[in-house]
Amino acid sequence: MKKLLVTILAVAFTLPVFAQESENYIQVTGVSEIEIVPNQIYLTIVLDESDSKGRQAIENQRREMVNALKKIGINTEKNLTMENMSSSYYKRGNALSKASYQLLLTSSEQVVKVYDALAVLNISDVNITRVSHTDIEQFKSKCRKEAMINAKTVASELAEAVGQTIGACIYIYDSNRGVTPTYYNDRIVMRSMAKVANEEAVIEEEPIEFKKIKLNYSVNAKFRINE
Repeated sequence: MKKLLVTILAVAFTLPVFAQESENYIQVTGVSEIEIVPNQIYLTIVLDESDSKGRQAIENQRREMVNALKKIGINTEKNLTMENMSSSYYKRGNALSKASYQLLLTSSEQVVKVYDALAVLNISDVNITRVSHTDIEQFKSKCRKEAMINAKTVASELAEAVGQTIGACIYIYDSNRGVTPTYYNDRIVMRSMAKVANEEAVIEEEPIEFKKIKLNYSVNAKFRINE
């Protein structure tokens, strides 16, 4: 009976030691940020009969818009798509038709050319709806990896400060649920264009720069500490 009691006590005193050893780790947060210049710029163009003199038919407006876009080098067959068409009525019963198109561009220079070309046709309802990049998924992967590398670097530096080193990573938690979309105020572009248009003599037009897409990632990680 005494032997059994001694064995139970020995195990009881040993358990806390194991628990303490399992908690011998360092926990850190690694962060990373990448800025990307967008190469996919989506514009919404709305054709409205009320914007043209003589109530020009939507089809005529569309034809003129397509011709104007082709003249400045836009591939309308590939990059111009119709979003929707709708009709409403004035109090007098006159039909008012609208058609909405989405145009995909690849640079700020193209955006300026499109705004200028459409302004000549009195098409003013043009807005930048969103921006992206063709390699966005690759940039996401790179950003995640850099966040993890940063976590390991931070853990190593902290351990070294107290005369220790880190071992294997025993825990990784990625709480990211995607990329926060970059909202863009296209009034900035319009103001810049208006400034250029109002100047009597323009030696060289300043390029329009779009707000960069920011990818931010953070990961929580635990590393074993080597004594």
